[in-house]
Amino acid sequence: STLCHTTISKANEVVAFGLEMKDTLDGLSADGTLQADKFEIIKDLVDGDRIREATALAGELGDLALQCVDKSQDMMEAIELGIDSLPDIIEDRIENKMERAAKKGAKDSDPNLPDVETHTRELQTLVTNVEDVNLFTVMSSGKMAFDGLRAKGEVCQDMFSTVRKFSEDVSEVSDAIRNFTLKGLDIGAMKELVYDAWRCLRLSSLIQQFSEGVGKIIKWIINLFKRASEKLGSIWGALARAKDILGDCVQYVVECIRLCNDAKSRSGELCDLSAEIREHLVNIVTFDRDAIASIKDLSDGDEIRRAIQLATTMDDIAKECIEQILVAIRKVCAAIKSMPDVLTEGLDKEPKQIEVSGGTRAISFGVDDDDDDDTVPVDGVDISGDVDELDGMRVAIEEANVFESVQKSSDGFDGVKAKIGLCGDMIIQSRGFADHCDTAIKSFGGAWDLESAQNHILELFEIVSLGKLIKNYVKEIKKLVRANIALMEAVMNKFKDIDFVPDQLEDFVEDVGDDLKDWCGLNVRVCAVSVAVCGILWHYYSKQDYTPLDPG
Repeated sequence: STLCHTTISKANEVVAFGLEMKDTLDGLSADGTLQADKFEIIKDLVDGDRIREATALAGELGDLALQCVDKSQDMMEAIELGIDSLPDIIEDRIENKMERAAKKGAKDSDPNLPDVETHTRELQTLVTNVEDVNLFTVMSSGKMAFDGLRAKGEVCQDMFSTVRKFSEDVSEVSDAIRNFTLKGLDIGAMKELVYDAWRCLRLSSLIQQFSEGVGKIIKWIINLFKRASEKLGSIWGALARAKDILGDCVQYVVECIRLCNDAKSRSGELCDLSAEIREHLVNIVTFDRDAIASIKDLSDGDEIRRAIQLATTMDDIAKECIEQILVAIRKVCAAIKSMPDVLTEGLDKEPKQIEVSGGTRAISFGVDDDDDDDTVPVDGVDISGDVDELDGMRVAIEEANVFESVQKSSDGFDGVKAKIGLCGDMIIQSRGFADHCDTAIKSFGGAWDLESAQNHILELFEIVSLGKLIKNYVKEIKKLVRANIALMEAVMNKFKDIDFVPDQLEDFVEDVGDDLKDWCGLNVRVCAVSVAVCGILWHYYSKQDYTPLDPG
């Protein structure tokens, strides 16, 4: 009886645990959705200390059931020995003890043995459901598993209560047998003693049957506990890790967005400055009225140096942007790789198209996070033709003579403006990719339901795919920026040794122009430019190694 009391107490704890787990899962998804910040709570529930304690408790319950079986066997053996010790006149009436006890010692009120096979099959089904769980069934399977644990725990509780009642009845009946004496023996007392003996045997047999049955059920309860902990725990744990990793990635994506904004601002400034420099060069080439001012503005090289510095800063920003996005790609790829296969099984892994950054982009399912992988994504960009165009302009400038160099430089800065404008467009697209990544991260960390669950897993692949696109775009931007820097440096190097026009020459030209205007009304602009050209030619040929013509 004491043993039965202990088993009932522990069975009650198993029932309470199953009920607690199911109620908790019901509460977390009461409206049909589940917030991502609850993943960790569920993971701890299904794979934490609490379920390990419950599994250990079920194990103890199984041990107690075995002890009950052993005790019932001991009890039957003791009863048979007791019967053997009765006077022959009574013992002879109790032949084939156990075979006949089921009929001779039974009562109409005796409970029937529960259908243990049905209960074990139902538990086996729950275990199979847990084994076959996927993204869409992880919540429902968990609820059914723990509700099944509660229900089967109640069955065990009832069976142990029955065993205890049987044990108490055996105690009462065995007392009657022990207190039996031959004194005053009559037929009625003899029949009652025989019935008591049959009853003891019947009750002992029932105790054994119920204990063995509950032992079989508990075996599957333990199995369900373990599989639920392992399988459901791995899934909820992977989702919780992915949610935490994406939360950590926000900082890198936000920084990438900031860098894109910074680079776009500088590209606009560089476009304006390139246009300004080109305008100066055009003024010189066309002998514009502003040619002298343009020559003076360009002669110190400050504007070109500032343009080079802007481009160099853009290159540094691009490098930092790549580093930030690579960290995010590595982290998200690690999250995907750590996921159980069941979370990605059933996904249609054909390339998908999503609307992003003003167009459609292909989403791939690769998780290669190799930093040195320069494979161009499906929707990647290749600006090698633009780089070749800039390199051609640079070579033309480097090979130009002093007369051609201004025109070539003008063409070059026209190219700089166009290509930096292209960089600006690519930066805007990269910023759009990063914005989409930020949206996907926030979505993954939001509400989940059966309809959106698979889309949330797809969001991980979207982030990786768009991250790789950002890396590709920014790498191409770097190539383009560096080609622009090389071109501008070629212009700088071409003119660094030419002192275009001394300040005194400008004053001289202005004085000559005023005199000529007063004297003959000639166009001061033509005179000024003529003198400027003479100055350029004089400075150029003064540096050449040649023999003057014979004045004769």
